[in-house]
Amino acid sequence: MTVERRKLEHIDIISTKNVSHDYNYWDDVEIVQRSMPEVDFDEIDTSTKFLGRKLRLPLLISSMTGGHPETRKINENLARGAAEAGIAMGVGSERAAILNRKVGDSYSVVAEYDVPFRIANVGAPQLIRQSREALTDEEVGYAVDLVKADALAIHFNFVQELSQPEGDRNAKGVRSRVGELSRKYRVIAKETGAGFSVKDALDFKQLGVSAIDTGGRSGTSFAAVESMRSIKEGEDSRKRVGNTFWNWGIPSPISLLYCNVELPLIASGGIRSGLDVFRGLSMGASLGGLASTFLKAALQSDKEVVSLISRLEAELKSAMMLTGCSSINDIKKVKKIYRGRLLEWMNQS
Repeated sequence: MTVERRKLEHIDIISTKNVSHDYNYWDDVEIVQRSMPEVDFDEIDTSTKFLGRKLRLPLLISSMTGGHPETRKINENLARGAAEAGIAMGVGSERAAILNRKVGDSYSVVAEYDVPFRIANVGAPQLIRQSREALTDEEVGYAVDLVKADALAIHFNFVQELSQPEGDRNAKGVRSRVGELSRKYRVIAKETGAGFSVKDALDFKQLGVSAIDTGGRSGTSFAAVESMRSIKEGEDSRKRVGNTFWNWGIPSPISLLYCNVELPLIASGGIRSGLDVFRGLSMGASLGGLASTFLKAALQSDKEVVSLISRLEAELKSAMMLTGCSSINDIKKVKKIYRGRLLEWMNQS
């Protein structure tokens, strides 16, 4: 199966099937409110800086798609919304365009809009030799230039690869390649639903990455996505791997805590609302990243994307007012209570 066709299958499954992890750990982060906050809602400042660029809201449209002519409109709708709202945006894995540059415009359309922070994207497994040659420096440079990127996301998705009929199985050599690319680009190490450990985070810091997108367990399970694809392909062994590892990984809030190594952090994996973004910021993140929520809006129209961003902004500002926060920097001082399965993890971490 071509990479382009697989892109469409992912979109169809994520937008129509239940492929979420069985528990959203963000619900276990309770915020202590203030009934006399002394804040004017209309004066709340939601602006922030991320890797030197100013954003109007601490939001990221997380890397999702591209690589097929039908995905161009999705990325265009997302880019229009990001430009209008002044938020960051990433594109999906650009391997498809590297292999077939005819589909490059499904990614480069993002560069046609004044998105204040654009993120290119390549997969960690593709940076090293598999059954094919690793991506070259020239090919990675093409991916960065294609979207006029401010940073390069290297996504780590080995759980997905092991569940995928055509997945990559080699991880030897990833560390050194990440270090090499971190000397050339502002690299964002990005997990895709399994979360990073403390050791991962310390390694990334040593390697010189610029930021970490913590991407833990709580949202879309790509093992589940690949399990459903394997059923279609008749790959019973991969289906079983995907089912077994459906809920594999480090919970998103725990991954965020693990990655607190004095690098800018993006809270992602199960973020659904402005309140969840607030929760992530209160635990040390610089931005909150959403993927499937934005995908479903972009499949409808650019207006739906703008409407979604407006809702997220209203929810974020409401949480800020109810806790006496007049700026983004105030959020880290908010009192939090941890409970449930999240607290079990924290007590043993």
